[in-house]
Amino acid sequence: MPDQESPDQAFYAKIPSLIALCGGGGLLLASLVAISSSPVFPGAPILVACALIVAGLWFQFNPIVRLTEDDVSVKLAIIRPRTTLALDQIARVEATPRECVLYYRKESSGEGKLKIPLKSLAKEDRERCALALRQRVQTEAA
Repeated sequence: MPDQESPDQAFYAKIPSLIALCGGGGLLLASLVAISSSPVFPGAPILVACALIVAGLWFQFNPIVRLTEDDVSVKLAIIRPRTTLALDQIARVEATPRECVLYYRKESSGEGKLKIPLKSLAKEDRERCALALRQRVQTEAA
């Protein structure tokens, strides 16, 4: 259940973080072992390993969903832009075990849709995130 005392909540992508950190660390170790046994070794595996480690650290310390009193902010990847929606823009929230879909009113006209993949969150955070989003939208609509 969401914390009612603190209006700000953040949800982190813990699973992709763990995968990227373990994969990057393993590839870095394998690359360093291969360098000593091969006179001609390209540096690409080391660069890929470093990129995986950076991505893992980014996921570890930057939330993919941040809820404040007034808005919802979503940033799903390092290179994707952050999407921020005011709570009064959001018309409804549909949550499934795999994803949470926010339907919002666009400023020009029509309705937009923002999908948040819940599979990247920890199991206990999936339900908390969907519940917090539903409660914020219902509170704003009332």
